Amino acid sequence: MKTAGIVFSNVHDQLLPELTKVRTMASVPIAARYRMIDFVLSSMTNAGIEQVGIITKTKYHSLMEHVGAGKSWDLDRKNGGVTIISPFVEAGSGPLYTNRLEALQNSRRYVENTVADNILLSDSDLLANIPYDEILRYHEKSGADITAAYKRITFLRKRTKFSLEFMVGDDGALERVKSHEELQGTMNYGLNLYVIKRQVLLDMIDDSLVYGYKSFGREILPHYLGLVDVKTYEFKGYLRGIASLEDYWMGNMDLLQSSVRKELFEKEGSPVYTTVKDSAPTIYGEHSRVTNSLISDGCIIDGVVENSVLFRGVRVDEGAVVRNSVILQDNIIESGADLNYIVTEKNVFVRKGRTISGCEGYPFFISLGSVL
Repeated sequence: MKTAGIVFSNVHDQLLPELTKVRTMASVPIAARYRMIDFVLSSMTNAGIEQVGIITKTKYHSLMEHVGAGKSWDLDRKNGGVTIISPFVEAGSGPLYTNRLEALQNSRRYVENTVADNILLSDSDLLANIPYDEILRYHEKSGADITAAYKRITFLRKRTKFSLEFMVGDDGALERVKSHEELQGTMNYGLNLYVIKRQVLLDMIDDSLVYGYKSFGREILPHYLGLVDVKTYEFKGYLRGIASLEDYWMGNMDLLQSSVRKELFEKEGSPVYTTVKDSAPTIYGEHSRVTNSLISDGCIIDGVVENSVLFRGVRVDEGAVVRNSVILQDNIIESGADLNYIVTEKNVFVRKGRTISGCEGYPFFISLGSVL
């Protein structure tokens, strides 16, 4: 059965305002050289999905620049391929969409025109290599109308974030959906990842307009539990949801563990693709010292880098120290500067002798183009 993909690029922007001020969640940089959307598009390509629509809303210039025609994911095709679905609002209908369901309402024509049997819906806030091909096979074998993915997670401390908890029957059927404003304890955490028969999705969109539903997970999905066959798929691999600056920092720090890197990037048959930049190799000076770090190409390292992730074009001068930090593209750290538990935006300049520190779990953020 043929499947098309739809990616929501903006729905979680408000959770990471520091980095989505100038870009969408989908185009947030991660892991020294990737963007969040790379994991979604790669999983779709690895599952044989040849038609993908990316629903945008605002600040999507960098996303379009990164994705382009989809060549890096083998999606630059004459038929199908990748499509940027830009915002569409009828005259007098009010502001742009505010949630996933309204985004689908505005994109109904894309769903209607596809010839696919199923539609795979995915957000862009998960650092994970999810086997979409396994989910599609499970969906087809079970004969379900909707398959919803979840992961069983234990939250050790209370967190404020709206989420869905799935109550799953012995046969894998989704029996009930419970919404939470706070997360704590062990739960079947909904991933906002669904495979839905195309006609069922069109019916859901139409019914949401008729009944005035505003939320996909809280309203229209529970409404359909008694009407169609809804199954669940449990993902058991590594996953980090990016719902705050702390999550973003922790996701990058996770990547310093070889076991996490292996699961994300070395799964057989599940490579992660990204747009390749032709940058010069990183230069390591005579007095540089680098331990347990991910460093992209185009950097110049003359100082000390420990337990950190550095993106392209970062310069760390001799005598400078960077620890436990995520340094985005084209930053300059001058001699004598000391950074610890920091997340920077692009084009930050840290002058000589500056000492800037956050703490574990609460990184300090330096905004775009700052000079300190």
